[in-house]
Amino acid sequence: MRDKNRLKSPVALLCLMGALPLLLAAAPPPPGSEAPDFQLKDLHGSLVRLSTLRGKPVVLHFWATWCPHCLSEMPLLESASRDLSARGTQVLAINLGEPRRKVERYALDHKLNLSILLDTRGKAAQAFGVVGLPATVVIDREGRVAGQIDMGSLDLGSLEKLLSQKAGEGKKPED
Repeated sequence: MRDKNRLKSPVALLCLMGALPLLLAAAPPPPGSEAPDFQLKDLHGSLVRLSTLRGKPVVLHFWATWCPHCLSEMPLLESASRDLSARGTQVLAINLGEPRRKVERYALDHKLNLSILLDTRGKAAQAFGVVGLPATVVIDREGRVAGQIDMGSLDLGSLEKLLSQKAGEGKKPED
C-alpha cells in the first residue's frame, strides 16, 4: 500500500509538469486585442464558439474542481451569472482538463446552472495565457479583451467595474 502511495505523487507531478509547458507557452492577449477564438463543448455536448457571442460582453472563468479558490468563487459566479445574463452578458465557466462526468457531478452537487464548458486539452486556457486558476477574462461586445481578474480575487465589484467601464455592458451595440 505504501509503495502505491509513493508512486502516486511522482506520477501526479509528472502529469502536472507535462501540462505546464502547454499553459506557459502563450502570453495572455493584452487588453484591447482581439480575443482568441475557441470552440468547446458544454456539459450537454453542444459546441460553443466564442466568436458567435460577439455583440454582447462575455465573462470567461477558467476553473477546476480541485482548486480551492475556484470552489470558493463558484457561488459568486453562479449568482452573478443570473444577474448578468438578464443584462445581456454571457458567463462561461471553463473547466480546465477534467473529465465531463466529474464536472457534471460537481455542477449537480453544487446546483450550478451557469454555462460550463470543457477545455479538456487546455487549448482555450493556453490561448488566453492562463497560468493559474481561477482566472477570469472579460471580453467586450466587439470581441476584444477588456481585462482580467487575477486568480483568487474575483469579487462582484471588480467584475462589474470591468463590465461597465471596459466591456460596454449596459450599452447598446450602436452606442
